[in-house]
Amino acid sequence: MLLPLAFLALGFWEQQRGADGTAELAQQRMQAAKTVAVLESRPDMSARYRRNGQNYAGPLAVTQARAALAEVEQAQRLHGYRLFLPPVVMACAALVAGLSVLALLASVLLGRLGRASRDALVRGFSVVRRLLPPLMGAQVVLATVGVVAVIAFEASAIIEAGDVSGAGVKVLGFAAVGIGAALWTAAKAVMQLRRALDLFTPDPLIINGRQLSRAEAPGLWRKLDALAGKLGALLPDNVVVGLTGGFFVSSGPKILRPGGTALAGRTLYLPLPYLPLLAEDEVAAIIGHELAHFSGGDTEYSLRFMPIYAGVGRSLDAVAEAGTAGDGSLSPLLRPAMRLGMFVMDQFHHAVRHWSRRREFAADAAGASVTSAGAAARALLRHAAATPRIEGALNAAFAAPGDAPADLVAAILWESQAGGLADPAPHLEDIQPHPTDTHPPTRQRLVALGREPGPALLAEAAAAPPPEATERLAAYFADPEGLNRAATAEFLGMAHDSARQLHEALTEAAAGVEEAPVLLHENTRGGAIFLFCFGGLLIAASLAVVALKPPGMETVNGWIIAAAGGGLGLFFVVCGIPYLRRGRRPFLELRPDTLLIDGLDRPIAWAHVADLDMTAHQGRVVTRILLPPEAPFPERRKGGRRVRLDAKRRIITFAAAPPRRMKVQGYAEIIARYRQADAARRSLAQ
Repeated sequence: MLLPLAFLALGFWEQQRGADGTAELAQQRMQAAKTVAVLESRPDMSARYRRNGQNYAGPLAVTQARAALAEVEQAQRLHGYRLFLPPVVMACAALVAGLSVLALLASVLLGRLGRASRDALVRGFSVVRRLLPPLMGAQVVLATVGVVAVIAFEASAIIEAGDVSGAGVKVLGFAAVGIGAALWTAAKAVMQLRRALDLFTPDPLIINGRQLSRAEAPGLWRKLDALAGKLGALLPDNVVVGLTGGFFVSSGPKILRPGGTALAGRTLYLPLPYLPLLAEDEVAAIIGHELAHFSGGDTEYSLRFMPIYAGVGRSLDAVAEAGTAGDGSLSPLLRPAMRLGMFVMDQFHHAVRHWSRRREFAADAAGASVTSAGAAARALLRHAAATPRIEGALNAAFAAPGDAPADLVAAILWESQAGGLADPAPHLEDIQPHPTDTHPPTRQRLVALGREPGPALLAEAAAAPPPEATERLAAYFADPEGLNRAATAEFLGMAHDSARQLHEALTEAAAGVEEAPVLLHENTRGGAIFLFCFGGLLIAASLAVVALKPPGMETVNGWIIAAAGGGLGLFFVVCGIPYLRRGRRPFLELRPDTLLIDGLDRPIAWAHVADLDMTAHQGRVVTRILLPPEAPFPERRKGGRRVRLDAKRRIITFAAAPPRRMKVQGYAEIIARYRQADAARRSLAQ
């Protein structure tokens, strides 16, 4: 709202200046017309008129007076056109502000309605998804028209005043560039927003696991039948088990890895490592929780939300992509539209979080209804206590698949029986992971179940699984050992594939730089040539003035002007020489293991670069290198380029123009490539 209101005030100010200019031009025309009338009444040589520092007499005086009158009248005509611009600025600003107010009020109202009804939330924000891109596009177009009108009003004042040389020409050039940039940015944003209106098809959910039939998991399916009957819930169409992730349900399209099997319909996913670590009633509470999402239509509700989230998110991405500058800042033209989109998304999030909390609490209550509140509470804490043990074992196996056991589920159970589970107390504020939905923190879910996480409950959750836990999987599956080994083999196969792909990527990155030193030279030749040419032109002009001796040259001031012009030209030529020399001397030497900055007494190992950032500033790139405390810190070398050393903060800073035949992006990419190559070689060595 602030930017449109600021432009509205600017439009009022320009309108007031325009009214003042109208009165001033009317006064000038009246005076010019009066002067012409007076001079025309004196046909003899007694007429006198002074214009532009020159005195005119007789007929020339009348001619010059008429020319002055014509200039004033032309300025009046141009000023008449300028008077149309401030109302355009005010109208565009008022429309942008009005659209923002309507959108803000509508999003707040829809958010409140959405918190009262899930159907109202989906319907309301479905409308928002369709209307937000055109609304943001209209804001961008109106803001652009307003900015162009402001620039045109201010620039046309130079033409109106007749100052079309020197500084006036520069201002007009800047104005033309500003108008072009504004139109280009707006056009990009509108085209991007048009694509945001395209229909969205959600990508299938990727699940690492395998589907189980009733014959493969007879006990599990019997339990599902019983729990679904108690809850009055729909049975899943598919049951999938795997080693990773947590318990969840989904109704959208899915693809199983590594087999690539496509699944549709209601799917229940169960992580195998948790099943022997949780008691039977705890597993039942969790499965009841998940089946309750089917009975409440929660999974279908999530699927309906995906296109809405994607549409609003893509609208914001379109504006950001079109208006983000090289330094990461957003164009002021697009800020009202971006702020509006972000506010709408926030209202959306508030309503979604509201229903997410209610859905999860209701599902927890459903899970407790088929077991008990105590079992549901223990299941939450037991899940939190088992997660660190399971993730630690899986991460270690994924990092070193060749050393992993053939049955990871049995290995995790054995380690848990030997050392117990983790203390769940530090994880009470954690949110259980889910591929499509969010959960409230564990502490809030326990409170909703009427259970406080006291010492006794926490100790029970962290206790080691009993010896009979090894038989729990047999109650669910026909061949639990074979299933565990098959799931482990698939997991380790993906780990081997990942390691192979990582090795190939590291090898490619390590080979992405030359073994021979690469010398980077500043691209200062263009600046040197400009200084030489400009200085040469000034010297040539001064010599031409001396040779031609125009009127007034014989005066002292004439000789001073000629000498000053020649001296200034010589100064520019002399200044161009260091530019030319600086470009001949490399400012940076890149090697596979080190970089050497001209001006330092020693190279810097890539392995010692803790952080590096590059910032473009006034045509040069400022590079800052952070060294860790254990790395040797260099010193300045006499005769080298200027390098700023901050030994206390361990920072090295130097500035340079982009290298020859490179732009800023290319310069940053070659530095990043050498850093990545060194990191890749060290990773391969490990």
